[in-house]
Amino acid sequence: MNQWREDFRQDLRFAWRTARRSPGFVLAGAGTLALGIGATTAIFSILSGVLLRPLPFAEPGRLIQVQQTDVRNSTGAVFTADIEDWRKAGAAFEGIAAYSFTSKNLVDVPDPERIQGVSADRSLFRVLGVAPQLGRTFAESDEPEVAVLSASLWRRRFGADPRAVGRSMMLDGQPFTILGVMPESFQFPYRAAHTEMWIPVRTAAQRPGSRNSRTEAAVARLKPGVTVQAAQQELNAFGERLGALYPANRGRRTQLTPLAEFVGGSVRSALLTLLGAVGLLLLIACANVANLLLARAARRTHEIAVRAALGASQGRVVKQLLTESVLLSLVGGLGGLALAAIGAKAILRYAGTQIPRAWEVGVDWRVFAFLLATSALTGIAFGILPALAAARNDPQTALKRSGGNWGAGGAAKRGLRDGLVVVEIALSFVLLASAGLLMRGFLRLQETPTGFVSDRVLTARLTVSLSDYRAPGSYGRYVEEVQGRLRQLPGVRSAGFIQYLPLQNFGWWAYFGLKGQPSNWRTELRYVSTGYFDALRIPLLKGRLFTERDAPGSSIAIVVNETLARRYFPNGDAVGQQTDRGQIIGVVGDVKALRLDEPTTPEIYYSFTQNTAATSDAGVALVVSAAVPPETLAGAVRTTIQQSNARQVVYDVKTMEDVVAASLSNTRLYLWLIGCFAGLAVVLAASGVYGVISYVVSARTQEFGIRIALGAEGGQILRFVLAHGGWLVAAGLLAGAAGTLAAGRLLESLIRGVNAADAATLAGTGALLAAVGLAACLGPARRATRVDPLIALKCE
Repeated sequence: MNQWREDFRQDLRFAWRTARRSPGFVLAGAGTLALGIGATTAIFSILSGVLLRPLPFAEPGRLIQVQQTDVRNSTGAVFTADIEDWRKAGAAFEGIAAYSFTSKNLVDVPDPERIQGVSADRSLFRVLGVAPQLGRTFAESDEPEVAVLSASLWRRRFGADPRAVGRSMMLDGQPFTILGVMPESFQFPYRAAHTEMWIPVRTAAQRPGSRNSRTEAAVARLKPGVTVQAAQQELNAFGERLGALYPANRGRRTQLTPLAEFVGGSVRSALLTLLGAVGLLLLIACANVANLLLARAARRTHEIAVRAALGASQGRVVKQLLTESVLLSLVGGLGGLALAAIGAKAILRYAGTQIPRAWEVGVDWRVFAFLLATSALTGIAFGILPALAAARNDPQTALKRSGGNWGAGGAAKRGLRDGLVVVEIALSFVLLASAGLLMRGFLRLQETPTGFVSDRVLTARLTVSLSDYRAPGSYGRYVEEVQGRLRQLPGVRSAGFIQYLPLQNFGWWAYFGLKGQPSNWRTELRYVSTGYFDALRIPLLKGRLFTERDAPGSSIAIVVNETLARRYFPNGDAVGQQTDRGQIIGVVGDVKALRLDEPTTPEIYYSFTQNTAATSDAGVALVVSAAVPPETLAGAVRTTIQQSNARQVVYDVKTMEDVVAASLSNTRLYLWLIGCFAGLAVVLAASGVYGVISYVVSARTQEFGIRIALGAEGGQILRFVLAHGGWLVAAGLLAGAAGTLAAGRLLESLIRGVNAADAATLAGTGALLAAVGLAACLGPARRATRVDPLIALKCE
């Protein structure tokens, strides 16, 4: 052990002295590695923060998300009656808390605003296992008009004053008492819009008694020792018993998902794909540095032979060279740490709202451990082959050489250098082709017909206080009144309302059927005002649209989209049909409601004035079609709305074009990142080709001199060198094309419909890399044609 330590210290000192004598080599090698290690660490830090870092709750491994599916209702919601039954049965849960998203208008301040909140069971904070930093959380005896604030809202609206606890604030015109303030790190649930307030729901005794009463979601804590699988089996059996007791429960299914998986699962595939892509970049950097080490080892053949002649074994020589490689890699890792910190911040600044738990991403022990392990393994990976090749040199042959040019190093070493360049080109092809395929998929998405006209359209959200519009039909009359006022504004062509804008919808589906027949047809539900279709210029294909005569008390009228009419009424007789959800009065064109890359689904549109199910404190979306630049109308629109209701808060004002662009933000992020990795890969591959061909020219200087002395022309030498580089490039392109085809499924996880066999993209990628590779060969090839035969013949 003592001898091993002494050898290691000697190797380390020698490696440091060698590095100091070759600052240019260290700068080139460490800089190349810093790019690969830094990019890899940046992506890993995001992946670690989202998928590996434990959720900031007590024993987060016992927390699960509860979702239910019912054949007659929407997915994802949880039925409150079932929750009460689970509690009474004392099933696998130590505690369970239902919650729904809400928002309230904070109106007793100089600058009213909309507060994003959650309405939850009073047991929520106990289930999560978190305590407030100030005050307290809910007690079972609390009235519904109390609130727990986030640290950010407390700072912004109350100046972080501890005396805020116990005070009242007006939400939608109703006083709510502030119970406490949560810690800075607390966030629940995880979503793009941060929750800033938690209020209690009504008690179980106050809830509707129907077994179809639903809440949006529920989180539960498993009892100690109970697995998710065991809890799932228990609930499945319990669900069958409930189905036998209650007809409404038949066909209902419960799904349990670990909370950590539920939070990060939506981006898991994308993050792993990005980590794989940046891993390819790191491999290219390793191949590049390995070639640098091979060239350097060729120049140190005499030195290594002397060490062997003095008694150093091959293992001792390999150990010394690996020490130098790992030291070089660790230096690159230090540069990579700085690049990773900068890169991760840039990614989060650009796309923080698209990444769950983005505010928790940072450099922690996992990232440091990953960086250290990556640096060490990278040093071994790129150093082992050059070290073995150098250690196997014949000392007697090497000692006969006097220095200078040691030749090409044998067929095995030439094959190793050439193979590394082929690998670089192949991996660069995969990254560059992937970026190209994603770009083509992105352009196709941008060109996908949305079904509406987004040009010169202003949108906004309004959180309507339900306490002001409880009377039947009053909610619908309010939005119709606002709509009418907005139409009178100069520059406004039309205006309308919908619950959620196209491409922002969450997918609220249900079953329906012809009146008196089974409800077996599935459809999405939408709620709109009379001016909505005109505001987005959604075409009427048959029948009529909603009018003032579709009022409360009259027979329910519905409008359906073209997909529903074509699927369920193939004879073209949808208009006039009586369904269990109302009479179809018209058919409109299809609209992309969820995503551009998803097929249009059947949709039923209700009028706000006739359907109180649309009433929600989540608010409504406003659509204003303008004859002028829409941004210029924002102030007038806000003023007009507040003339109808002085306490009305208008927020999230943006153009419809911005809404469409935001729907592509995830795709744009992946495209941007992979494009950056591909660009770096091409640069590294070009430098690798240049380095190998330069070394070949240097190693064969004597041969080229003899050829020229014997009458070879410059063009022949040029073609000879270019041919060598061309074969390397061609082999790399073939391997890269095969790798791209194999990566097709991963690419499709980022953009649906990506075709990895797209001939135009593969051909374009090949042509670009071939041009770059041959251009890298051109400089060394021209240098070979200018070799002086007299000088070359003096070389050994």
